[in-house]
Amino acid sequence: MQRNIIERCDDEISSLKQEIQELKEQYRENRREITFLSSADIRKALDSFDVEESNDDGTSAKNMQAKLAICEDEIQYFESLFGIEFTRYLKKTENKTEKGIVYSHKVLGDCSFLPFEMEFKTLDVQEPKRCEVIDLHIHMDCKENLELLKLISRAHTSRNLLGFFHTLSTYTHWCKYRQYTFSHFKNKYPLAVALPLGTTAEYMVLMNPDLPGCELILVWKITINEDGSVIPVLDLLPKIPEQARALDKTGVVENAAENFKSLLQAFGLLGTIDNLIHSFCKKRGSD
Repeated sequence: MQRNIIERCDDEISSLKQEIQELKEQYRENRREITFLSSADIRKALDSFDVEESNDDGTSAKNMQAKLAICEDEIQYFESLFGIEFTRYLKKTENKTEKGIVYSHKVLGDCSFLPFEMEFKTLDVQEPKRCEVIDLHIHMDCKENLELLKLISRAHTSRNLLGFFHTLSTYTHWCKYRQYTFSHFKNKYPLAVALPLGTTAEYMVLMNPDLPGCELILVWKITINEDGSVIPVLDLLPKIPEQARALDKTGVVENAAENFKSLLQAFGLLGTIDNLIHSFCKKRGSD
């Protein structure tokens, strides 16, 4: 009788051990397949995991936390380098081939004012060890921005993730600087500066209260060339009535664009705009 009870207990213990082992395997598989919503979410999950589970190679949860800290530092470095914040990242094993393991990735993030979503696949090759991006799809709400549409199209072709992030970061940096510049002069000279389409537009208008209908339009485009370089292009377009043009005997209006570029080289952007406002928009008799 006692022997039968002991045998049943041993069987139950063996069954429980097998179930525990299966749960551990499932847990490790889930961790491999589903990565994280954010590094903070992972750390919170690990902190709440009280049992110090050991893997086959002896790696403990504490060691995993140490590795996580390293990953967080790398992510922070990447974010500071490119000005990009990653808000969500998921990774799972797609399949295994003779060449290596194919993983699928999904990344969500923000680069300044531009949210983006990226899906791509990588092939991890063991011999020689390397990682190749074999498929890439970028989703971004920029239907009216031809420069970004061209950038995305080239990224789909080249599958160069670092090049894409670097160009996107530089482009948004220039857009923010243009927005800051327009806001600065609108606040400093509210009667002389107009922003018909707001601070995010590509131009601002300089006006003179004593010269109705006469305007200088500062056009500031930000372009991206074929190799991913971001190039700001500034131009000055005079909007002068025909009668006023007829009185321009010295060609000031005709040479405005060329003179503007010379001023840029001499005084820089902010100094040039300040000089233009004081010389063209200053009301007679004012200080």
